[in-house]
Amino acid sequence: MPFVTATFREPALTLEKLSLTDQDSIIATQEVELFARMVPQLKDLTLNGVSTPWDSQILHGLNFIDLTCLHFPSTKTILDILSYSPRLQKAVIWQCTTGETPTDPSDSIRLSQLSFLRIDLGRLEAIENVLDRVEVSERGCLAIPVPTGGDVDGFLRRRVAGWTSRWNVAAISKLHGLLLDSDADELRIGILTPDNPEPLTLTVKGFKTLGNQYLLALSYLVDTLAAWSGESMKLHLKLCNPPSTYYATRIRRLFVNELSRLPPITSLEISSVDDYSLVDIVIYEGAWSVFQNICTLSFSGMTPSKLNKRLEWISHATRFVKAATESSLHELDRMPKLQTVELNVSLNAVHEDVEIIGTVAKELKSIVWPGRVVVVYTDQDGLL
Repeated sequence: MPFVTATFREPALTLEKLSLTDQDSIIATQEVELFARMVPQLKDLTLNGVSTPWDSQILHGLNFIDLTCLHFPSTKTILDILSYSPRLQKAVIWQCTTGETPTDPSDSIRLSQLSFLRIDLGRLEAIENVLDRVEVSERGCLAIPVPTGGDVDGFLRRRVAGWTSRWNVAAISKLHGLLLDSDADELRIGILTPDNPEPLTLTVKGFKTLGNQYLLALSYLVDTLAAWSGESMKLHLKLCNPPSTYYATRIRRLFVNELSRLPPITSLEISSVDDYSLVDIVIYEGAWSVFQNICTLSFSGMTPSKLNKRLEWISHATRFVKAATESSLHELDRMPKLQTVELNVSLNAVHEDVEIIGTVAKELKSIVWPGRVVVVYTDQDGLL
């Protein structure tokens, strides 16, 4: 890194944001002095494959830090770096390695404003060593690598239980939603701020790999929600798209079993009606009890053309939900619980689009009567 060493030698007294990436580095170990350690206004720092002395002043007083492809002498070094910025809001420590993992409880730190922590240190032991010593607010979202090898079950149980133990059901029900999201390399567990804060929202996004680990995490998160069921909780469930591999019988049944343990689901949002949906799994298993309390069903993330293409599927899903809400009704009270179907559609203000939406709405109205169909037009930025 001779260019960096020569270019960033002098103090930078007004610099607020710095991002350095060494694309040739796999795991950086050679330290580079930056700005004579004097950048008093720096709030946003990204070091990707570029290492610096870990006691440097450039690591102090940050709001955002991203440390990627680096090696740390110990997990205590990481804790020290985080502690330098008590107002830290987001921290990413990803694809890094570390040496020693000391166990001194006195190393614990509190980051009351941290809303997002993404951490991957290769070894599950090292990740846990850091997480056990970082105290964050109940709004914090955790992202960890999808674990492989070692005590995966124990790791997920401890991490989900540890992260959710700080959550306050009353506060979350009023202000936030819960997120469980897995993509090809990480699992996210945490708090959302949904557009509509009532009721509590659980977002289950498409788990693309390693279904067993995802289902374990979902199970432990459901444990937390089930423990809150005595709080008269009402749940908004947002289901996104998995790949077709999750239609294997064992995966289907485990997933449906976890959903059936949730507190009453009073509203369901199906996000993006592509070729596969988590709702398909519930329908395939005929698990009416999962959706028997739904009053509002919404479809989001769609264009008119997708609505038209998937009308048969949307109608099928709506019929299933309505049948589910009727399945638990007493013979003397046959009014279905499903009251509203909402279509959130991105509109290009084209006449043909309006006609398509009208056709879909009319079809759904015939299914949910005496319930109603509401169309909400949106653009990429939100409501129109």
